Amino acid sequence: MGKKKQTQSNRMQTLTLVTVIVLFLGLGVYALVNNLISGNEEEEGLSQEATVDEKVFAYDKQPVLGNEDAPVRIVEFGDYKCPTCKRFADEIYPQLKKDYLDNDKAGFYFINNQFLGEDSITAGIAGEAVYEQDPAAFWKFHETIYEHQGDERETWATPEFLVKLAKQAAPGIDHGELAKAIDKESFKSQVEKDKEIGIQSGVQSVPALFINGKPVPDSLDYEGIKQMIEEELKKAK
Repeated sequence: MGKKKQTQSNRMQTLTLVTVIVLFLGLGVYALVNNLISGNEEEEGLSQEATVDEKVFAYDKQPVLGNEDAPVRIVEFGDYKCPTCKRFADEIYPQLKKDYLDNDKAGFYFINNQFLGEDSITAGIAGEAVYEQDPAAFWKFHETIYEHQGDERETWATPEFLVKLAKQAAPGIDHGELAKAIDKESFKSQVEKDKEIGIQSGVQSVPALFINGKPVPDSLDYEGIKQMIEEELKKAK
């Protein structure tokens, strides 16, 4: 009877030991697989944040403020009806202008990424039309549109309203020609080309910012933007 109990006890101990070993092996395999998955995810994250070939931006065809020959080139993809783009225009752009554009340390480029309705595209067309007439006047018009931005859910960027804004922001251009260009959608192809540039650059939301082809993680984080710019300026020395 004693031997039988001892045998059963030994079996239980052996079973417990095997269970523990299997458990540890399972955890080890899980950890290995998890590390591999995590590593792949990190690699995918890096690839998604890889530097964009700057040729795609077609700098020579975009409005530029500041120094186009500067070692730092900042690109913004935006939509005139986008509330977050207005935040960028109100809170970040003035700081960038003061710290890096007015002193020619950087060049700032705007590329259309209009998607919030037909009048969003109309606003992009108007911007292109103003730029065609007077590149310098574009930036004042650009700022004025954001200053008078309406509700994104409403159709407010009408041809009449945009011409009215142009008369205020760019009094020196031909407003009759501007009205015709908007009515005929003369510059719609340029807006569409800009949209294609955004797709090629991996833009999924606006405002999207790039510094020398590097995507900015948070376009509303001025300190982060400033750090990236300073790093690029150091490289140029």
